[in-house]
Amino acid sequence: MKMDCKRFVKHLHAYVDGAVTPALHAAMETHVASCLACRREMESLTQLGAVLRAAPPPPPIPEGFARRVMARAAAQKAPVPPRLVAWLSSIAWWQEMALPTRAAAAAVLWFGLALGAVMGWDVNRNGGNPLPPSGKPDALAAYNLDYLGDAPAGSLAQVVLALDR
Repeated sequence: MKMDCKRFVKHLHAYVDGAVTPALHAAMETHVASCLACRREMESLTQLGAVLRAAPPPPPIPEGFARRVMARAAAQKAPVPPRLVAWLSSIAWWQEMALPTRAAAAAVLWFGLALGAVMGWDVNRNGGNPLPPSGKPDALAAYNLDYLGDAPAGSLAQVVLALDR
């Protein structure tokens, strides 16, 4: 089994605890014999484990300790106005998004608003009425579909125009 430094470090804790397979143990022994950096890492972790095992056990936790801590923390917490909480929870999904995703969403929103404003500006130049003076809508003129007029006979574009007339 081939062993490299990255794989060695990944299994180092299990190795020090003696919880690796014999094949992995042999591969790690071979690697540590030839790699000074991994040998130092292993020695450091082994020393830390020895210090922790030699330490006295922690004192017992008093009965009701967690409940008292939580009650004290709740008493010190400043109340949040209910309207603010409702508003903040409605935008929580926005806060959970990654920054590049938020930037892209804001750019798409800005582009959509700008495009809508430009398109609405064109409608207002015609007095707010996109239809021609005859009253019958002309799909080519009203929706800027001039490029459909040159479509070959029998094409989908010609069918759309025929349905409009």
